[in-house]
Amino acid sequence: KAKELGIQIVLDGVFNHTGDDSLYFNKYNRYDSIGAYQDKNSRYFSWYNFTDYPNKYESWWGIKTLPAINESNPDYIDFITGKDGVIEYYTKLGIGGWRLDVVDELPADFVKKIRDAVKRNNQNAVIIGEVWEDATNKISYGIRREYFQGKELDSVMNYPLKNAILEFVKSGNVNLLSWTIKEQIDHYPHQALHALMNILSTHDTIRLLSNLSGENIEGKTKSELSNLKISKDNFDNVFFKLKVATLLQYTLMGVPTIYYGDEVGMQGYVDPLNRQTFPWGNENLDIYNWYVFLSKIRDKYSAFSCGSFEEIYKGNGVYVYKRFDDNSEILIAVNLSNNNICFDFEGNLLEIISNKEYNNYYELNRKSIAVFVNV
Repeated sequence: KAKELGIQIVLDGVFNHTGDDSLYFNKYNRYDSIGAYQDKNSRYFSWYNFTDYPNKYESWWGIKTLPAINESNPDYIDFITGKDGVIEYYTKLGIGGWRLDVVDELPADFVKKIRDAVKRNNQNAVIIGEVWEDATNKISYGIRREYFQGKELDSVMNYPLKNAILEFVKSGNVNLLSWTIKEQIDHYPHQALHALMNILSTHDTIRLLSNLSGENIEGKTKSELSNLKISKDNFDNVFFKLKVATLLQYTLMGVPTIYYGDEVGMQGYVDPLNRQTFPWGNENLDIYNWYVFLSKIRDKYSAFSCGSFEEIYKGNGVYVYKRFDDNSEILIAVNLSNNNICFDFEGNLLEIISNKEYNNYYELNRKSIAVFVNV
């Protein structure tokens, strides 16, 4: 049904821990099958590492409700990656790929077997890893990872770009953003660069609007944060910052990824306040329509999908760059400064946010953005 709507489903594969209430651990005896917690003779006992059976066991980051998996266990590896295993079962159903949770905590051989299982069933299924740093030179547990050597990942979550965009939007300092973009162009293989999962908020981080609110949340309890909302007086300012951040997200290298609800103005600070239910009937349509606009221009101009990048100008809260390929050329300009910026050019340009044409000259107002294409 999703494919009929042009949608591909990507599943989140969490393969280094389970819940203690899972079928395999069965700590609370909710399932008919015998879990690792109940009996050492359980098939699943060897999947976990018990230090004092049954109540002491290795868990993910010490969280007792998340017992850690022994990813070197042959039976577990076969259960996930073998014939008729988890990967093969769901990939054959027609999903579009997998996002691998905390992939840097999975052994490299296991990741390679996951890739083999995915690709033998669907060569076009994407494999995205959760990596918070530059994934091309990531060192995890003393081992340099080989994510983009052709045998592991296709893409990763782009946390470095997220952090750089938010730093620029909140402070006006463009240096980190400029450096991060150039570093990623230099480090990532072409295919991976244009498949990076460009995020601005996730289930693990503060929501975009709340992040841009300017509130000092240090020392506040979750109860206090749950009642903290952007004031009406501050909302227009925050909305403008959101426009800048998302414009960068949609027009730089990679694939823009929306955390559900950001597109209709959901707010929320630390987990679990960032995971509330979708606000059906209370959507902010101004924010929604802005996301629709960004989606349409990204779909219209092929340069955004895999085109080249050129930095035109940076400094003093201003960033101007160009995306281009054989079919299209787009100039993106952001002015976070308190001064107007003048552009001189030859011929006519269409500014597509306002849908107005300009001849040879354009003045970009303070605290404003513009997107130009040739007429």
